[in-house]
Amino acid sequence: MTSNLALGVDVGGTKIAFGLVRPDGTTRAVEVHAVIGRGDAVVDQLVAIARTSLDLHEISHLGICVPGPVDTAAGAVLSAVNLGWRDLPLADRLRTALGCEVRLSNDGHAAAWAEHRFGAGRGRDTTAVTVGTGIGGGTVVGGSSPRDSAANGATCRSSSAALRVRRDRVLGAVRERPGTGRRSTPALDSRATSGEQVLAAAECGDRRAAEVVATVSGHLAHGLTILGACLDPAEVVLGGGLGCDPRLVKHVRHALAEFGTHVIRAQVAVTPAELGARAGLVGAADLARGQAVSCGSRPRQSRPSPVTLGRTDSQDTA
Repeated sequence: MTSNLALGVDVGGTKIAFGLVRPDGTTRAVEVHAVIGRGDAVVDQLVAIARTSLDLHEISHLGICVPGPVDTAAGAVLSAVNLGWRDLPLADRLRTALGCEVRLSNDGHAAAWAEHRFGAGRGRDTTAVTVGTGIGGGTVVGGSSPRDSAANGATCRSSSAALRVRRDRVLGAVRERPGTGRRSTPALDSRATSGEQVLAAAECGDRRAAEVVATVSGHLAHGLTILGACLDPAEVVLGGGLGCDPRLVKHVRHALAEFGTHVIRAQVAVTPAELGARAGLVGAADLARGQAVSCGSRPRQSRPSPVTLGRTDSQDTA
């Protein structure tokens, strides 16, 4: 007999998060693994971790979310550049290997759904933007939205719309002039530097790091202004591995106050995601549970996916 636990899997550009998700959105046995390799190697890694780290016999549903456009009905990843995936029938591959039905989602969709169901947007229309290796998002209106097929929206390629920040440029700017704060900028080398470290350096008074944070926050504020004009959301939930960091949220709010129009400033509130980096796996699991896909059963649609806001994924994004 299966339990009411669902397995949520969030595949990012550099990390894979697994977790058991209860019907109320709480989690247990969450594990995070670094992505190893590209293409089929990542699929093999997903299968190996699921088999060895989690007890599939306790799972009633399995949901997985990935960066990039997907065709949920076909269970296919249309494109995930960082992972080397294109037109990959991921759900079928995992279903065959694990003997369990799998529900595939876009990671921005999954995060938006999780925040709508259990987090900062609980019970309200929710627009979420996720900032991590790439940038994605989704919106939930009226508790439901159009079904997700292949219509995930085109990948944004304009720098202003995609909010893309090249990792090499960011790190080059940080390393160019050592900071004057307590933290040593040279320690932020190209192999170890993360967005969290750049934010920390900026908080410690590093001038170049502060300039980088201001630039990134300005681009995000620009994008949120566009979303505000198009969608008129009461609030935007900022999440993802980096987006839910309160230090970045603070800077984005400041940039939005300076950049946004009077109407946008008055209407759009930026709220940090309550579920943090867990939002993707929680949303993926809940969407799978709502679709009533169980191990050994046939899937049936009952809960639609959030609408995409578009996404940028690039090997040189930070």
